Amino acid sequence: MEFEHLRPLVAAASGVLVHLFLFRKGEWDVASPSIFVSYVTLFAATALLSRAYLAVSFSSITQLAACHVAGLYGSMLVYRAFFHQLSKFPGPFFARLSTFYITARSVKKLHLYEEVQKLHAQYGDYVRLAPRELSIADPEAVKAIYGSQSPTTKGPWYTLLEPRVPLFMARDKQEHARRRKVWDQGFTTKALQGYEPRVNKAISQLLAVIEREKGQPLDLAQWFAYLIFDIMEDLSFNKNSRMVEKGQDAYIFKTIRTDMWNIAFFTHLPWLLPFLKRTPVLNWEYLKFYSWIQTQIDERRKKEPDQPDIFSWILRAYEKGPQTLRDQRNLHGDAQLVVIAGSDSVVAALVHLFFELAWSPGLVKRLQAEVDALPNLEHDNLQTVALLDAVINETLRLHPPVPSGTQRVTPAEGLWIGSVYIPGDTIVQVPSYTVFRDERNFERANEFVPERWTTKPEMIKDRSVYIPFNTGPYACVGKRLAMLEMRRVVAEILSRFDVEIAPGQTREMFLEGKQDTFTTVSAPLPVIFTERAAGM
Repeated sequence: MEFEHLRPLVAAASGVLVHLFLFRKGEWDVASPSIFVSYVTLFAATALLSRAYLAVSFSSITQLAACHVAGLYGSMLVYRAFFHQLSKFPGPFFARLSTFYITARSVKKLHLYEEVQKLHAQYGDYVRLAPRELSIADPEAVKAIYGSQSPTTKGPWYTLLEPRVPLFMARDKQEHARRRKVWDQGFTTKALQGYEPRVNKAISQLLAVIEREKGQPLDLAQWFAYLIFDIMEDLSFNKNSRMVEKGQDAYIFKTIRTDMWNIAFFTHLPWLLPFLKRTPVLNWEYLKFYSWIQTQIDERRKKEPDQPDIFSWILRAYEKGPQTLRDQRNLHGDAQLVVIAGSDSVVAALVHLFFELAWSPGLVKRLQAEVDALPNLEHDNLQTVALLDAVINETLRLHPPVPSGTQRVTPAEGLWIGSVYIPGDTIVQVPSYTVFRDERNFERANEFVPERWTTKPEMIKDRSVYIPFNTGPYACVGKRLAMLEMRRVVAEILSRFDVEIAPGQTREMFLEGKQDTFTTVSAPLPVIFTERAAGM
């Protein structure tokens, strides 16, 4: 045929056009399986019809398809490298081309927070981490991106759990505000007073373990995880796996760890996760996990606790509503959120707090003295201990539970941060670990100095950047419960025991062993508890 030699060029040009006029704009992450199926279907149909009616061979159709894909990806790479709206921002060249670059740096040790800090040290406050993503360490960015008046919205990372959308992952601001009102009812002062005896009961079980194992190395990363998971399961489903009592992992505990690793891997590849969810064999754990969630919800609906718990309010709102498929899926998501988000961050904070205490015997003595002076360890008394809150605050600053920050997307008109203009539809985030250890914000930023929160306020140069529980409309709904748990755990343990690091353990071993899976997963922390000396 006269124009047969032009077919490859036309196929390649079609790929370029598809990129420029379709895929260059908008978000396509969740639709990735549908796009793949559409392409495969189109290829198969074209091959069959061409062979039947145009006498075009299968190999020719395959070559044309390859030319189309080459045009599509070639256009994408050239655009990202040289013509993208973020081209003026510095960063590694290969980060411009694909999210695989930052993913590869992250999965080496799951230390994304350190990799991002290194990039900021090399390139400055604004670093292009991926084709349309910036990491911003400018202190002014915190308010601009996360503040209550910020025009930004949540980024594509928040699609990772779809079609189930827990409160934390809700991207629509109005939907989030509506659902947040329901959740807030579970964290009022009255509600927290109802949870306190259940929290204390679980802590007493851990104290019995410490008493039994005193003088021997005890891995706090393991036992704090058991404790907090037992508490959150109790406050969610009116039952718990009794991991502290049994001293062993429950099924769901192991599954959540696998789930968090997946989230770490797919943080910058949200378009790839839908394939995993839909692929037989590979999605077995995923399906099993949500089957477990459904079982917990079914059992919880049959057994209302004497006093309302966190999930009571969520269930009531669901049962009053139309109970659509979307509502049911979101209920699954909320059930997952209340257990995982309610446990991972608190566990990380407690482990890191005792990591610092174990190396600071003088600070332990001061804390014990303040706790001993209280009439009892009820929460009303504990929240008056300034040093206790200072130690918690300093732990969250030096070891933030979400060290790499949370994603937002700039509005169509863009966003100004001081004198720097960020184009519209850009993924942005402020890396907490980097900003909290910045000398512009905190004096002696890499040192553990609780006094900066009490007697040495001059060591805090810019308090506005300190948002360990986030801020604005998306501030952590469970912050008050988390503080209640942390205060009580620290006070109960230190009122009875002294703590020191186990022989052979070093700071480097612990810090190198922890992982950034969006929330921090602590490395093992073997410590030794001993009975407090008489009169102390």
